Amino acid sequence: MIKVYSKTNKYGIIYGKIDSYNWYALVQDEIVDYGINPNTLAKGSGRVSRLFVYKEVKAATMNQNTVMESVIADYRHSWNLLKSDQKELIKKLVNYLELRYSLKVLKEAK
Repeated sequence: MIKVYSKTNKYGIIYGKIDSYNWYALVQDEIVDYGINPNTLAKGSGRVSRLFVYKEVKAATMNQNTVMESVIADYRHSWNLLKSDQKELIKKLVNYLELRYSLKVLKEAK
């Protein structure tokens, strides 16, 4: 299940939760060549230009290893990290963000 906890702020950042992971994303007004392609997850032809997906780490157990293990996706105009066993989850989120923004544009155009 995908939950959105914010609407876009002045920087276009949206954040929320998918399953047991937190996420934040930067969604562009239009498709950009440095965005995530929603069909392939490759760089190019998408609205999502930044995406960070992670599991919350408790302060008592926080160290460099637990923080690194908690991140499953990090995209900043290109992939810095994408755990292969979580690609379907990330694809679901990217497609949701693309659709959500497309519907918003259509709604505002009326």
